[in-house]
Amino acid sequence: MSETTKEPRNPFYWLLLAASLLFVLTAIAYAVIPLLVDQARMAGQPMPPSAFRDDLRDNGWVWLLAEVAAMFVFGVASMGLDRWRRLREELDQIKPNG
Repeated sequence: MSETTKEPRNPFYWLLLAASLLFVLTAIAYAVIPLLVDQARMAGQPMPPSAFRDDLRDNGWVWLLAEVAAMFVFGVASMGLDRWRRLREELDQIKPNG
């Protein structure tokens, strides 16, 4: 019988998933919130001031760039860790058992 060991999970996958989810939420907010504000203004019911909306309008593109950079870093790190683990496993298999 062959004994299979479960490989530990790659922590960078979870970070990549979190960064990707944050990117999607930020992109949707960056695109949709200004439309909602304009619709409310056109309906005659302007929305109350919001620091979040102001910051999103002014710096949303910076948030998106930072999130893309984080996704890139975590993606490369997860691929690198997978590659390193595979190479280590291959080296362990070819080592003499003596």
